[in-house]
Amino acid sequence: MERYLFFNSGVGDPRTYEASHFADYFGSVLSTGLLHTDNIPGMSVSVETSTLNTIVSLGKAVMKGRLYENTSDLTLPHDIPEVDLDRIDRVILRLNLSNSERNIKLMVLSGSPSATPIEPVLVRDNFIHDISLAQILVRANTVQLLQTDLVDERLDETLAGLVYSLISIPTSQFQAEWDAFMASVQDDGFTPLTTFNAHKADDVRHVTANERTKWNGYESELSDYNFSVVTTDVDGKPTQTRYKRIDNTIYLQADATNPDVNGNYQTITEKYYDINGTTLLQTVTWTITYNGDGLIITRSWAVV
Repeated sequence: MERYLFFNSGVGDPRTYEASHFADYFGSVLSTGLLHTDNIPGMSVSVETSTLNTIVSLGKAVMKGRLYENTSDLTLPHDIPEVDLDRIDRVILRLNLSNSERNIKLMVLSGSPSATPIEPVLVRDNFIHDISLAQILVRANTVQLLQTDLVDERLDETLAGLVYSLISIPTSQFQAEWDAFMASVQDDGFTPLTTFNAHKADDVRHVTANERTKWNGYESELSDYNFSVVTTDVDGKPTQTRYKRIDNTIYLQADATNPDVNGNYQTITEKYYDINGTTLLQTVTWTITYNGDGLIITRSWAVV
């Protein structure tokens, strides 16, 4: 059977459409998730001070091709805690296609009280589709929620995520094609592979003016993130540092190891993470040598 959408209809014309037709269309080109500006989504969740309520800020989402918008801060009450057991609640956005509902609403999905509570499972079936904005620990025998017990889940693609085009070519496809191309020409280029590898291993050649310029640009880029020192050695030198995004997810973690006899760290391992702050995208290892005054002599890097 052939289908064609969308055309003007006339009297007695079969060209009439239902809401599901529009949802099917938009669901074919846009993923389910949160609409965003510069990768920052709306509908952040916060705790209303001294209450058992959370507040969801304004924002938009696409749910299976249907649009949702929260136009003002919305307060959501949580159930009263148990006397002696904690639980974990989730603040969710639910699409409900059942005939009795036919809506998209923000709500609290309450967890089960337990000595070791776990977050409630999202409902995703033929009629209901949930995405999670945040989870929060509801402590036993309390009259208020704590902001420190709230975990933002909006950027986790398995739970919510950002809206993206379903018709764009995945980055993994580009990467696979590039890898295949490089494998096919690595022995046929202008420079023999052995010469290239020798150059790659030459630490002195890698410390160039261009590299220093790139490094300065890299440090400038990192100024947009929140920097913190996580651990130090006995002399107070940082051994682990982190750069975090505005939503507190980790963008970069750097670990200093392999100190020389003067305590200068010769290996810096940088780990770059996806927008969810947990998926490792790339690891870069820096190898550094120093003179007797602790000044850098050579510095080279390699992608692990």
